[in-house]
Amino acid sequence: MDDETLITLLLLAVAAGVALYTGGRRTLAALARRRRDLELTGSGVRAHGVVSAVHPMDRASGRHSVAVRVHDGQGRSWDTADDSGTGGYLLREGTPVTVLYAPGNPSNARVERAAFPEPSTGDYPLYRDGIPEPPSLAAAVSPLAGALVVLGAAVLAALNMSGTVLLLVPPLFALVGLGLLVRTVYRMLTGKVVRREHSASATGVVTDCWTEIRWKRDGNRRRKVRLHPFTVRFRAADGREVHLRHPIARSNFAPDPGERLRVEYDPAHPPHYALADHPNPGALPVLLPLLVGVVFTLVGSVLTFVFWVLAPF
Repeated sequence: MDDETLITLLLLAVAAGVALYTGGRRTLAALARRRRDLELTGSGVRAHGVVSAVHPMDRASGRHSVAVRVHDGQGRSWDTADDSGTGGYLLREGTPVTVLYAPGNPSNARVERAAFPEPSTGDYPLYRDGIPEPPSLAAAVSPLAGALVVLGAAVLAALNMSGTVLLLVPPLFALVGLGLLVRTVYRMLTGKVVRREHSASATGVVTDCWTEIRWKRDGNRRRKVRLHPFTVRFRAADGREVHLRHPIARSNFAPDPGERLRVEYDPAHPPHYALADHPNPGALPVLLPLLVGVVFTLVGSVLTFVFWVLAPF
């Protein structure tokens, strides 16, 4: 083995280790969350509680975690935490809530309903469909699966088995694209793709803005891009408070904390909102996986036909 091959294999080993570590961590975290959500959905018990603390929003996830004092109606009380984000609502200390918890693991709990600021109004669900949708199994394992695919292709290429790579990668692209298409169409047909009705408006306040560095490829060069994510808080007409990280971050828009922005929102579920004069995701969450699915399926199918039928190895 010559020095050049050895260096290539060492670089591949380092890259593979990083990819497997990051992909494995993300997959394990997603699987743990899925297991907790399914446990609550399958055997969860509801109890009353009171918010005892609200922690600052995590910039990365855009979520508030809350501490809750739970009372099960049988004289038992305990403290627990919910880091699911409370549906995008900002709950205040002392807010009465309804909690779903696992009897065998009371620390696994999720706030499902909260009282309106005006006590006589009753309470409201934190999630549009009552409960948040747990991450799908495919989404949970995709980071690790992607890392393994990249690793496998790199190893085969390093071993001068590029012909095998050309045979295996195109069908894989076609299968991934088909899976994205099926999942997106299924969500559209079953109503899981939310149609937002922004028929109410309010004035929001920017609570935080920071800078994140991204690297984008421009031809054969990589260039540094500075994006400015920010969080916005507003109050709906019925008193509910919403505090979220805006899903779109741009390089040419960096609002100052305290700056006021006009917000349009769905009065039935205010966390479904849009900024009136600034970029919003719009139909992107639906169109992007649909477009990626179509491209992956077409490219994978064409390349599979070329390498498997027209020019078999």
